[in-house]
Amino acid sequence: IEHARRSPHLTLGVGAFSVKQQQAISNELEHLFKDNPDVHDFFGNAEVEPFFVKNLENIQGDERDAIFLSIGYAKDESGYMAMNFGPLSRDGGERRLNVLVTRARQKCVVFSSINAGDIDLERGRSIGVAALKQFLTFAETGKLPSIEEATGKGFDSDFEEEVAKVLTQYGY
Repeated sequence: IEHARRSPHLTLGVGAFSVKQQQAISNELEHLFKDNPDVHDFFGNAEVEPFFVKNLENIQGDERDAIFLSIGYAKDESGYMAMNFGPLSRDGGERRLNVLVTRARQKCVVFSSINAGDIDLERGRSIGVAALKQFLTFAETGKLPSIEEATGKGFDSDFEEEVAKVLTQYGY
């Protein structure tokens, strides 16, 4: 609702990590729409790129100016964090996460009740869970881990090393 009022010139999509999260967001939005008729045009009349709420598995191909990511996983009442992240924990979960986090043309806003430090890679051992931990670190700090941090290995070839040098010279 706030986005529709402050940035109506930017198209918007919401990405959730599961079908259940997608449905919960859609249901809550239906309630909010009833109380905020001034934003109906933003959410209902965008002909070229309509607003959407989609999940990790069906967001492919849908880009918007702004994407809100809802990471709907949390610790339980006793503070225990399960390391099951649904489709992200399965084979190929890292590819689904990559698609989800690259749908924004201009900005991506992350809503999460957990941070990177809450993810224990000893218990959540999939590549997708490790990728989520790295993404949350980036969302928290604005910095990506270096190649050595990500893989624990150096360069595989002289070519990789030369490319890294040039990119570093350009500030990447």
